[in-house]
Amino acid sequence: MNYKLRITNHWIVALSFPLSVVFTGTISAQINDTVKATTLQPAQGAEISYNNGIADFGKADFKTAITDFDQAINLKPDFEQAYLNRANAKFKLKDYAGASSDYTKATALNANDDKAWYGLGMTQNISGTKEQAMEAFSKAILANSKNAESYFYRGELKFQTKDYSGATEDFSNAIAFKQDYADAYNDRGSCKVETKDYKGAIEDYNHAIGINKNANTYNNLGSAQRKLGNNDDAIASYSVALALKPDYFEAMNNRGTAKFNKGDYDGAIADFGKAIEMNSSYSIAYNNRATAEYKQNKYRDAKNDCDKAITLNPNYGYAYMNRGIAEEMLRMPSDACNDWHKAASLGVAAASQYSQDCQ
Repeated sequence: MNYKLRITNHWIVALSFPLSVVFTGTISAQINDTVKATTLQPAQGAEISYNNGIADFGKADFKTAITDFDQAINLKPDFEQAYLNRANAKFKLKDYAGASSDYTKATALNANDDKAWYGLGMTQNISGTKEQAMEAFSKAILANSKNAESYFYRGELKFQTKDYSGATEDFSNAIAFKQDYADAYNDRGSCKVETKDYKGAIEDYNHAIGINKNANTYNNLGSAQRKLGNNDDAIASYSVALALKPDYFEAMNNRGTAKFNKGDYDGAIADFGKAIEMNSSYSIAYNNRATAEYKQNKYRDAKNDCDKAITLNPNYGYAYMNRGIAEEMLRMPSDACNDWHKAASLGVAAASQYSQDCQ
C-alpha cells in the first residue's frame, strides 16, 4: 500500500431521536365507572360486586378487584363494563393474555367502547402483534374521534414503520384533543427530525419542555440543534438532560459528539469516557472516542477503542472502518484492508473508498 495523505471522514455515531415512551399504557378504572342506583337490591348482586371491584381497583388491589369482577360476570355474563375493568386489572398485573381476552369480549359486547379497543391495542402491542394493535387503535378512534391516547399510540406504531407523515398526523390529532400532551409534542418533533425539518422539531421539543421538563426531550432538542450546527446550544441542552438524569449515558455520548463537532477533542474524549463509565457495554461511545483520539494522533488508543467496540458488537461496521483507518496510520496495511473489507460487507459504503489502495 502506498501511504499518502488522504481526507479522512471520521464516523461519529450519535443516537437517533427516541420516542417518549415504551408502550406501558394509560389504563385505569374511574370512580364514575360505578353503577349508580338509589338503593341496590339483592337482585343487583352483579352491580354490587362490580362496584366493589372499582373500589378495590382504586386502592391498587388488583387481585381482589379481579375476584370482584369475576363475581359480577358470573351473575351477569353480558356485563360489558365488568369485562373491561377486569381486563384493566389484569393489564396492571401484566397478565396481557388474560387482559386481551377480556378486552376482546368487551368489544364483542359493545363495538363502540373506545376504551376497550384502546386497551386491546395496548395489550396487542406489548405482545408484539403490531398490525392488530394498529387496527385496534383505529377502531378506538372510529368509536371516539377525540381519543387522544389512541391517536398517540397509533402514531408510535406508524413511527416505528417509518410512516412519518402518518405518525405526524396522529400526533397532531392527539395534541388537538389534549393540548398539554407533552409526549405527543416530543414525538412529533422526532418525526420532523426524520424528515429533516429541524427547526420544526426544535419548536415541538421546546413546546414539550414547556409542559414537562423531561431528560429525553432535552436530549432530543440537543440533537436537533446539533443537526443545524448549533453545537453550543446542543451542549447546553444535553447538559440539562444530564442534570435531570445523571446516568443518561446516551446524552453524555451526544454531548461528546457536539464537542467533537466543535473541534473540542479533549472535551469529546472526556464525555465519551464518562458515557463508558456509565455503561461499559456501550460500543458506540468506544467507537466515538476512537475518532476523537485519531484527531489527536493517538492511533494506538484509537485502535484499542475500536477493538473494544468490535468485541462488544461484532457487526459494528463503522468500528471496523475506523479501526482500519487507525491501522493504516500504524503501518498495518494488511489489517487495515481486512477491516475495510469487513466494514463494506456490513453495509458501510464509505469503507470501499478506503480499500481502493488494497491489493
